[in-house]
This record gives sequence, structure tokens and C-alpha cells, in this order.
Amino acid sequence: MKRRKLGAKNHILFSVISFLFIGIIVIFVYFINYQLKKKDNTYQLTTGIGLFDYKNNYIETGENAVITKHFDGNYYLTHVKEDVEYREKLSHLADKSESILDKIIAATAKLSIQKTKKEFNDPGKRTGFYDEICKIQEDYSDDDLLNHIMELQVKGQNEIDEMKEHEHERLMDIAGNYDDCVYIEVSNVGCGSLLAYHLGDFKGVVYPSLHSGMFQDSVLYMKYAREADPCSLDFRYFPRGLEDVMETYSWSDNIKIAVIKNDTDHYLRFNNVDIPIGETKVFSPEGHRQGLISPDCHNGKSVFSLHKKEGDTDGDI
Repeated sequence: MKRRKLGAKNHILFSVISFLFIGIIVIFVYFINYQLKKKDNTYQLTTGIGLFDYKNNYIETGENAVITKHFDGNYYLTHVKEDVEYREKLSHLADKSESILDKIIAATAKLSIQKTKKEFNDPGKRTGFYDEICKIQEDYSDDDLLNHIMELQVKGQNEIDEMKEHEHERLMDIAGNYDDCVYIEVSNVGCGSLLAYHLGDFKGVVYPSLHSGMFQDSVLYMKYAREADPCSLDFRYFPRGLEDVMETYSWSDNIKIAVIKNDTDHYLRFNNVDIPIGETKVFSPEGHRQGLISPDCHNGKSVFSLHKKEGDTDGDI
């Protein structure tokens, strides 16, 4: 019996079928390998964790929350809320997009993960989730935009710190021209502006704090005397009118004068005296009406101040 020879078309068909068969085997092996490794790409989350999806929408994880890395390289969150299971794509590969907005969203998400990692850096407070989730994006060295943003953050924060330091020095230099004074360049009556003081041999600045009352808000400047820094002061006022009137109700005895500059864009009245825009006036306690006997910081002395004696332990008053 003579053997039939395969024609050219049969050779081509046989080759195609062989390649398809080999391709199917390769894909089958790949998915088996993927399923075997899938466990290493799954991260269990606790309820109430904040994440962002790939569209930068905030997600708070529900019950049975799991992050899984799929074969496409993206990460997906599966969790249950009110008996409904949700599956949401996270912002992992958004930085691969050509859209600058996608890259910014991805960088923001990565910064959020880094912030979470820092906040739970204490092993005593950190759950297993924080150890696992940070493996998702442990190395950001290939993200040029993120690295640039982080460099700008550091540079910007240094510039802000320098600006604050220079502003503090400028205000203290002005206060140094007066004895036993507080100096305020008023730009915001309702929330208060930075106060500089020169009391005896001490100079410094005090940030305002806002007290919201049932009938009347007030702005407070309080500094407590400590052994390392015995200088203290108490200076408070009511913001009245359309945030253009300051009426003091607490003025500690160690403050002999208050120097007030109107740095707003409207007239300012301090203890019934008008201060034109851009002008500075000096006030004595004579125009002040004391309306508070403060237990925490009165007359430049605080009853809560630490005055240690020999043999005293930390925390003794």
C-alpha cells in the first residue's frame, strides 16, 4: 500500500493546529500558575478602611473586604455592604494612562497609602492589613510624577517653615520697640491674628484660639508659665459687629500696653477707639473692662503652671 503524501495545504493546516494546541497548553499552564500564586496577591482588609478607586472616588470598606491583584496588573476590592457584594477597581495602574489627571489621581492614592502606613507605624497599633497592603505599592521609584510631587512637598514645607520663622521674627522685632506689650496686626477679627509679645526680657508669639459660645464667640490668647519658660499672658476679646469691633474682656496685669495695627481693608474699632486702615495705635488697660476672672491664666500667672522644687517629680504642681 502506498502512503499518501501530505500536500502543502495540509502541511499549513497541521502547523496551525499544532501552534494552537501549544498555545492552549501555554495559556492553561499560565492560568494554573496564576491560581497557585493568587493567594500571595490577596490581602484581607478590616472594615472601615479608606481607599480610592481608579476614578478617585472614596471607598470605605465594608465586611469581608479583600483586595486581589488580577492578571491584568490591576487591584480590585471586593466587599459587602448591606448584604450586597461590591467589586471595585482601585487606582493602581492609573499612572500608566497618558492622561495627566489619571497620573495625579494615582499619585494621590499612593501618597494616601504612604500616609496610612506612617500613621500605623507603631507595631502595637498596626493590624496585619497595613503590613500587607503596603506591599501593593512598596516601591514608587519608577513613578516620576509621584517623586516630583514628594520633592515639591518637602521643598514647599521648608519654604512655609522659613516664611513662618521670618514672620515671627518680624513681629517680635516690632514688639521689641515697646516695653511690656502685646502687638497684633489685625487681619481677621473673627478668628484672630498672630500675637507677638515683649514682656520683661521675654519675646515670642502666641497663636489665637477661638471659643464658640452660645451667645457670643471670643478670641483667646493664652500662654502658660512653665519652669523652662516662666513668661505667661492672658489676652482675650469679643469680636462684635460685622467683624470690625474688638472688645477686650481679659487683660493680664503684666501687659502694660496693647499695640494694635489695622491690617484689614475696612475700619477697625478697638475698645471704642477707631483705627483707620493701615494705622497703628497704642492702648493702655484704662480703656479695658475686665470681664473674666480666669482660673487657668490670670494676671500673667497660671495656677496650673509647673513650679518644681527639689525632690518634686514630673507632674507635680
